Amino acid sequence: MGNDKKSIEVLSISLEMEKKGYDFYMKAANKSTNELGKKTFAALAEDEKRHAEAIEKYQESISGGKASPQLKTAVASHKNIKERLLFGKSEAERLKDLSVDADELKAYDVAMQLEKDGRDYYKKALESLEDEKVKDLYKFLISEEEAHFDIIFRTAEYLKDPGGWFAKEEGHFFEG
Repeated sequence: MGNDKKSIEVLSISLEMEKKGYDFYMKAANKSTNELGKKTFAALAEDEKRHAEAIEKYQESISGGKASPQLKTAVASHKNIKERLLFGKSEAERLKDLSVDADELKAYDVAMQLEKDGRDYYKKALESLEDEKVKDLYKFLISEEEAHFDIIFRTAEYLKDPGGWFAKEEGHFFEG
C-alpha cells in the first residue's frame, strides 16, 4: 500500500504541473499576436490537457484498487506534437514576416523552463516508482516534455531570427 500512496502522491503533483502548463499555454495562445504563436501554444495546451487526463486515469486505477491502464489506452491515439507543428521551409517562408514582441518571446522562455522543470521532475519521480505501468507513463511524459522543449526552442529561434533559422535548418554548404 505504501507504493500506491507514493504513486498517488507523485501523480497528484504531476497533475497539478500539467494543469498549470495548460493554463499558461492557453493564456499565451490567446495573447499571441501571430499565427505561429497561437498555433504552437494551443497545441502545447492540448497536449498538457491530454497528459492531465492520462494522469487522472492512473490515479483512479490506483485509488480504486484496479490495475493501471495500458499507456496507449490512457493517452489515446495522438499525433506527435512534432508532426503536428514542425513546419518546413515553405511554411516558414510564408510566415517570415511575422511580428513578435518582447513579451511573447518571454513567454517562450517561460515555456522552455516549464518543460525543463517538468522533465526533471518526471525523471526524479521515475526513480521513486515501482509500478511498471506508472513508470511507462513517466517515460512517455519525459519524452513529451523533451519534444515540447525542442518545438518551443526552435519556434523561438525562428521568431527571433528567421534568416538564421533557415541557415541552421538547411545547413551550411560551401562550394569551391
